[in-house]
Amino acid sequence: MYGMNMSEMEKLQIQALLKAEELCARKVQRYMSQSGDPAVQGVLQQAMDRGNRHISALNGLMQEAGFTGASGH
Repeated sequence: MYGMNMSEMEKLQIQALLKAEELCARKVQRYMSQSGDPAVQGVLQQAMDRGNRHISALNGLMQEAGFTGASGH
């Protein structure tokens, strides 16, 4: 199956979203390491999981469009 067509603007927007999601993931990881409260860690883990799903979805879009190495993740 051949990749979908993606404009340069769409590519740039997805790359910006990837950078934002990766920044959030790094921050959540840092907060998790600083928190001693299991309830807070649970909420942060949910946020981390959701962010990782977003990163995977965005990387999938980039791969479908034929771009590899879309993320430094």
